[in-house]
Formats: sequence, structure tokens, C-alpha cells
Amino acid sequence: MPRSLDALNQFIATLPRLPIGLFPTPLVPLPRLSEQLGIDLWLKRDECSGLAIGGNKTRKLEFILADARARGYHTLVTIGPLTSNHTMMTAAAARRAGFDIHCIVGGAEPPKSTWSGNLLLLDYMGATLHFSPINYAQPSDAEVAALRALADRVVAETGGYWIPGGGTMPEAEPGYMNAIAEIAGQRGGRFDFDHIVVAYGTGSTTTGILLGLALGGFGARLHPVAVASRHAVQDVFKASPPAQLFLESSAHFGLGFTAADVPPHEVVFGFAEEGYGVPNAGSDAAIRLLASTEGYFLDSVYTAKAFWGLTQLVAQGRIEKGRRVVFIHTGGLSMAPAGEKRWTGRD
Repeated sequence: MPRSLDALNQFIATLPRLPIGLFPTPLVPLPRLSEQLGIDLWLKRDECSGLAIGGNKTRKLEFILADARARGYHTLVTIGPLTSNHTMMTAAAARRAGFDIHCIVGGAEPPKSTWSGNLLLLDYMGATLHFSPINYAQPSDAEVAALRALADRVVAETGGYWIPGGGTMPEAEPGYMNAIAEIAGQRGGRFDFDHIVVAYGTGSTTTGILLGLALGGFGARLHPVAVASRHAVQDVFKASPPAQLFLESSAHFGLGFTAADVPPHEVVFGFAEEGYGVPNAGSDAAIRLLASTEGYFLDSVYTAKAFWGLTQLVAQGRIEKGRRVVFIHTGGLSMAPAGEKRWTGRD
């Protein structure tokens, strides 16, 4: 298969898609931070994607829900922690498209009078919630097994269309393949960034970016910054590495890629070792840095940790001075949602 922007756009155009977002999202320069960091830094504002409060899930859900509708499903079932953007965005997409929605919520059910953030938004949208206690910051094997068993039971009872956490499934990957094509279009038909930095959770956004780079024939290096500890990602949840997901999605779509076609990337750990959803000094500093220099907000669960990672990759020389870098803002509530502590410097 030829590799070019045209080939990428033509592939995406062949797929069923349910329009629920507002695209293209803005691609904006960050001139003051660029000068401060010594790089040419840009922000891809996918927090402006037009569904609910915005975020990366919108792109993926357009393709996932199209598949669910084509298969004749009327109910969606998905999973995520108390602070999950994914479950909230999936519920919003379900309501937009007329599906029923069940969410498996990882965490003990808090008193309803204390619900806030994404959990409160799920309640506003009338999602049916099923709670399973788990400490996402330091999850145990037993907690993960119980969470998965509950998900299996709800899918069986509802006959629903199963959407894994983060929408990590081949059907989702064209969403971020399309984001790469969109960025190239906004740059006059070329993808002229040397590096891409993005938050890494379940790996689906990362996989879509890699597929888009490969099919477009683009040479950027991707830095997915983990928003959970290495132990949780690799040992407890046993997340498939991006290269494996890349090959699985390639096979699913008949793209014919091999391991040699996987674009350069490396999952970056070390910026969320306190655990998923736990703020730290670095995430707080990142929120303050971007807000005080450029007027854009990050959230402490996802994008702040990834942006902190970006600044440290530059400081370590892993992103070289003078390079053009795009940070993909994948959304999230800027204020602390239910179940999340705020960094005070005293914890």
C-alpha cells in the first residue's frame, strides 16, 4: 500500500463513521513556552473536539459507534475508573446517538452527595453505573479480576456492545489516524513535526497515531507519557505494548504492516509512579506553567503528567533543542473530579 497523506485520507474515507465531533480541532503555536524551552512547540487542542467537555475519545467514538450501529446493537457497555474521561465521553456519545449506556466504574461507590467531576456527569446523563472497588493507584490482581468479571456479567445480561477501557480496540484506531491527517492538512499538506508527545493510558490513542504516521509516510518520533505507574501498566493490567496493538490493528484493517513498519516510539514512565489519578509536584507545575505562559489548561490526571514529561524530555536532551514538537491535548477536567486529591505540596 502506498504511504502518503492521500493514502491515509483515502483509507479513512472508506470506513463507516458517525459524526459526533467538531473537526478539525485547533493547532496553535506556543511562542512563549517555545522560547523558554528552546523548541518550536505547538498544541493540538483535542480538548475542543465538541462532545461533552471535549477530549481524545470523541475521535475514536465516531468509528466505534458506527461499528456498533452497523452490527445492530442498541446498548453500549464500557469501563473506567471514577475519574474516567472515557466512560463520561462514551455516555455522552451514546446519548447523542440514541444508545443505552452501562458503565463499569472502578472504585467504591462514594456517597451520592459527594459526586463530582466525570462521575456526576455520568449521573446527569442517566448512565447505568456498576461499581467495583479497586485502588487504581495501586491495583491488586484480585481487584482487577473482580472488575473484569463484573464487566463480563453486565455484557452478558444486557447483550451490549463491549467497549474496552479507553476504547482500546482496532475499531477505534482510525480516530487518531485521522488526527495525524488533520494535522498534516493544517500544516499545508505535510507533517513537519519532529516529535509528538501525548498522554498514555490504555494505548489506543498512541496506536492510532502510530498507524497514521506509518500510512502517511511521516517520520516523527512519538513519546507516549504514561499516566499510571509502570507496575500497574505492565504487571497488573498487563497492557499490550503499542507495537503489538499496531500490528493487531494493521491485520484487522488489512493494511499489511510488519514490525519493521512501526514508527519510532517509546512509552515514557516515571511521571506517574504515585499511581493513576494521584497528583504530584510535577503535574501541578505543568498546569501552572502552561496556564501562566499561554493561557491553556491541563488536567492533573492525564495531560498535566504528559506535559510535565515533555518538559523533562527536553531537559534530558531526548527531545533536542530547536526541534518542532506537537503536544496533543487529550482533554480532561481541569479541576479535581470525584475521587481525586489535589496536590498541595504537603501530602
